[in-house]
Formats: sequence, C-alpha cells, structure tokens
Amino acid sequence: MRKKIIGVIACCIMISLTPFTVMAKSQPTGKLPPPFPTITIITPEKGNLYFWGTSVAKLPFNLTIIIGPITIVAGVTGVDGFEVDFYIDGQFKLHDNSWPFEYPWTNFSFGSHLIVVELYGYSKNDSMKVFKIF
Repeated sequence: MRKKIIGVIACCIMISLTPFTVMAKSQPTGKLPPPFPTITIITPEKGNLYFWGTSVAKLPFNLTIIIGPITIVAGVTGVDGFEVDFYIDGQFKLHDNSWPFEYPWTNFSFGSHLIVVELYGYSKNDSMKVFKIF
C-alpha cells in the first residue's frame, strides 16, 4: 500500500511540474532566427540630388535626380554567399558576387530610368525611379 501512495504522490508531482518544464523549454535562447534575405538600394537614396556621385541636397516628393556618373550600391542581409544583379530599364548591366555590391553607372543618358537590384537565386529585389542627366 505504501508503494502505491508513493507512486501516486510521485505522479502528482510530475504532472504538476510538467507545465513549468514545457514553459522553460519554450523560452527564447537569446538567439534570433536568421532574417529573411533582403536587398536594398543604398546609393542613390530616394529623394536626393546627386552631382557626380555625391549627394548635395534633399529633394521633395522622393524625387531622385542624378547629374553625371554615379555608383549604384546594393546592400544585402540575411544570407551568406550571395550574388547581386544590376539592371537599368530592364537591361542587365552587371553580376557582382563580392562585397561591396556596386555598379558604376557612367554612360551618358538623359531622362527617367528604373534601377533594379536583384538578389540572385532568391527572387528578392529592390527598385527605384531616377532622373539622370549626363
């Protein structure tokens, strides 16, 4: 009879402690899960006026104007061993597989353009419209 009572008490203790054990195991370990891969255009910034690659003024309405050549810079987070493709107006310009991810846009052009940077193999991209002179 004594063994049955001890067994019942042990069972009750285990059942009452189980929720605390489960809660302790589900607590965060201090490590965050890796973020989803992202890609962003760092340069040029939306809403800036650029003169020969240097930002000289903030413009209204997120209008971006580029006068002269500029280096387009892309930033990538969340993955290792990534590669970046650069497009201007849908036309492929450069495949870059080493940091910093840059495309020197030096050719003469005048008018509105669409810059797209794409994280190769992840179907992630960022884009912006700019007005370029020279």
